[in-house]
Order: sequence, then structure tokens, then C-alpha cells
Amino acid sequence: MKRILYPFIVALFFIVVAFSFAQEEASLLKDAAALLEEGKLEEAQNIIDEVRLSLWNKASMSCPVYCFTEEEPQMFGVYRKRISNTFAKDETMYVYAEVRNYSILKEDGVYHIFFNLGYKVYDKGGNYLGGEESWENFRFLTQSPIYEMFLRLSFDFDINPGEYFLEIIVRDGLSEKETSFKLPFKKV
Repeated sequence: MKRILYPFIVALFFIVVAFSFAQEEASLLKDAAALLEEGKLEEAQNIIDEVRLSLWNKASMSCPVYCFTEEEPQMFGVYRKRISNTFAKDETMYVYAEVRNYSILKEDGVYHIFFNLGYKVYDKGGNYLGGEESWENFRFLTQSPIYEMFLRLSFDFDINPGEYFLEIIVRDGLSEKETSFKLPFKKV
């Protein structure tokens, strides 16, 4: 009987915890709505900002936008998407990606953001050819939370002509969050 109840109790615990998290944000949003009705826009906005940060930190990390680009991307949302994924032997591959829902930790009035990048290269058949687990680190200390973070990456692979996949792995340094994406490419 204990073996049957244990999974049920564990599942019930996680449902209650998830519900209480949602209740906290819902309650804050009701407070913000009441402030809006009173015409207290700045106070309402402060609460909404608090809810946004809370939801951002709870949501799964992702890279909803990623692509090869014609040149090095300049800033968030400013890039020229490359139409072809075919690269000459000595051509640099530029990658743009937008990262969402990484942890933003507030400590002593300063916001901390930290993530680590790795990459892997696979052949057309899915065989792992190489890469680096901890290739780049990004650490930011800011006075305000930043929700528009992008990756500006470049690769110069000396590999034989053929078809490949480049996988980029983004690991959050302040939580257990992780995401990845794959870009197919061809070297000629």
C-alpha cells in the first residue's frame, strides 16, 4: 500500500507547489489591476515588473530565435539572416540566437546573469565529431533586469566537405536550466 501512495503523494506535492507559485503571481496581478483602477500607474507597473521577473525565472530557458547570419550580428534583433547554410572551406560561420528565461538573480540591489555555452558538431548521420562542453562564459552584473539577451557566435571549422549539424548548448549558471538548438550546415 505504501508503494502505491508514495508516487501519488509526490505528484500531489508538486501540483500544490506549482499552484501556489501561480497563485502568488495571480494575487500580485490583482493588486496591480486595483492600482490601475485608482490611476496609480507607476505603482501598478512596479508590481507588473516584479511579476515579470518572477515568471521569467520560473519558466524554462529557450532560444526561440536562432539562425546563421551574413555577418556578425550587431545587437538584439539586428542581424541579416543568411539564406543559405552552405559555407566555403575557409568561410566563417556567424550565428545569432536570442536567449529567454535565463535566471536573473537579484542580490543587494544588483542583478546577476550567468550562462555557459558549449557546442557540438555532428556529421549527417548524427555521429559526434567534436566540440567543447564549456566554450564561452557570459556573466553580467546589472542595475536593472535585462530581458533582451542575444548570442553573437562565430565558428571557423576546418573540416572536410560534407553535411553537418552544429548544436549550441546554453546552460544557466544560476540554476539547473539548460536549452540547445541545432543548425544544419554544409561545407564545400
